Amino acid sequence: MEVDLSSGLFIPNALKRLARLFQPKATLYAVGGFVRDGLLDLERYDVDVASALEAEEVKQLLAGSEFSVADHNMRMGTLHIRAEGFVAEYTAFRQDSYDRRSGKHDPIDVRFTSDMREDALRRDFSCNSVYLDILADKLYDPVGGLEDLKNHILRASDSPEKVFEADGLRILRLVRFAAELGFDIDPDTERAARLNAYRVKDIAAERVRDELDSIFLADVRHPELKDSKAHLRGFRLLDSLGLVDILLPELATLRGLQQPKKWHLYDAFEHSVKAFEISPPAIRWAALLHDVGKARSVELTGYMRSHDVLGEQMARDILNRLRFKNADKDKICKMILRHMFDKNGDTPMPQVKAFVIDNVGIVDDLILLMETDAIATAGVLTRPNRVREAYESMREAGLPFSIGQLKVDGNDLLALGVPQRRIGELLKDLLYATATDPALNDKQNALEHVKKRAFETEAAE
Repeated sequence: MEVDLSSGLFIPNALKRLARLFQPKATLYAVGGFVRDGLLDLERYDVDVASALEAEEVKQLLAGSEFSVADHNMRMGTLHIRAEGFVAEYTAFRQDSYDRRSGKHDPIDVRFTSDMREDALRRDFSCNSVYLDILADKLYDPVGGLEDLKNHILRASDSPEKVFEADGLRILRLVRFAAELGFDIDPDTERAARLNAYRVKDIAAERVRDELDSIFLADVRHPELKDSKAHLRGFRLLDSLGLVDILLPELATLRGLQQPKKWHLYDAFEHSVKAFEISPPAIRWAALLHDVGKARSVELTGYMRSHDVLGEQMARDILNRLRFKNADKDKICKMILRHMFDKNGDTPMPQVKAFVIDNVGIVDDLILLMETDAIATAGVLTRPNRVREAYESMREAGLPFSIGQLKVDGNDLLALGVPQRRIGELLKDLLYATATDPALNDKQNALEHVKKRAFETEAAE
C-alpha cells in the first residue's frame, strides 16, 4: 500500500545522499522508529534503513564513498553504515523461520527477498513496519501500520503467536513501546504476549536488563509527551503480563504482605511500586527493590527489622542475574542497605554527619531514596530528613567530606612527629570532628586537635 506524504518528514541530508547511492540498483527505505516517531512528531533517535539488496551488495555499492560499512550480523543481512555525524543500521529484506520451542531470537533459517510485505511480516509491530521511500518521499504500509499509528494501537505485524514465538524479547519491547508512546495494546496481541511470557527466560540477561532499564525510564524518553506516569504504566504492564513473577520473583514475594496500618498505606508490594512511581529516574531500581527483603525477613525472624540487610543480598542476586555493571550494582545495593538509617529520627547529630561522610559518594541519591520511601509509606514527609539537614549544613559551611579536603595532610602530621602508622587514623578522626566543629576547618586549629588526640591515645596505650 502506497500513501503520499501530506506533511513530510525531515530527512537528514546524509540519509538522502546514502539513498542516492542505491539508485538505480535499488530503492532505499527508512523504517522502524525513524518513521514511526517522525509520523508521531516525536524526537527520533535511531535510523534504520532497508532495501532488497543483500549485505554484500551494499558493501560493494558503498565502497569508496563517504560512508564506511561494518558488518553487524551478515547471516541476518545487517550492517552498520556511518559517515561524519551519521549512523544507520541497514537490514536486507528477508524472511525468518524460528524454533517455536524457544524464545531466543535466533532463526533456524533466513531467506532474503525482494518483497517488502514479506519483510514487514517478519518485523514485530505494525507501527514499526511502515516504510519511507527516502528520495520519492512516499510511505509504504504493507500491514496497516498507519491506521494503528493514527489510533495509537500496538498490534503484531503478523499473527501475534508467530511474532512472539520468533523472539521472546518482543514481549518486553511491546511493554516498552506502550509505555514510551502511551499506546494501547491490541487485545489479541496482549493475549498472545501473556501466553508467551515464559519465552523471556530464553533471552540473554543483558538484553532483558536493557529493556527493563528503558521501561523504567519511559517517562523521560519522549519529554514532549509530558507523560510523568509512563514508567508506572510500563511496570503495571510487566506485572499484568506475568513478567514480574518471571524476571523479578523476589519482588513478587512482597505481593499481599501486609504492613502495620498505623504507619503504612500499602502492602509491601504496592509500597515498593509507589516508591518506584514517585522516585526520580536516577534511583528507580533502588526504589523498586529497597524493601525486597521484607518477606524473607518475616519468614526467617517473624519481623521486618532485618529487611535492609537481607534486601541488599537479594538485590545483589537480582542485579547479578541481570548482568548489571559492578559500579551500578554496588551503588544500588549500598543504598538499599542504608536506607533505614535514622528511621526514628533520634540518632545523635555527630553520628548523622559521620554517616554523611561515610556515604558521600551516594548521599544525594540516598537522601532521595529515604524521602521517596517516607512519602510512599505515609503519603507525605512526616518529618524533615535529618541526613539532608546535616549534609546541607556541612555544604553551606564549606566543611570537608573527605580526608583530601582537610586543611592538613599526612606531611603535616609527620612534621608533628606522628608515626606513619597512625596518620590515616588521626586524619579520619579529624574529618569526623570537623563535621561537628567547623573551627577545625582551619590549619592551625586542626594541627592542635591532632596533637591533642595523638597525645591522648599515646598516653592511653
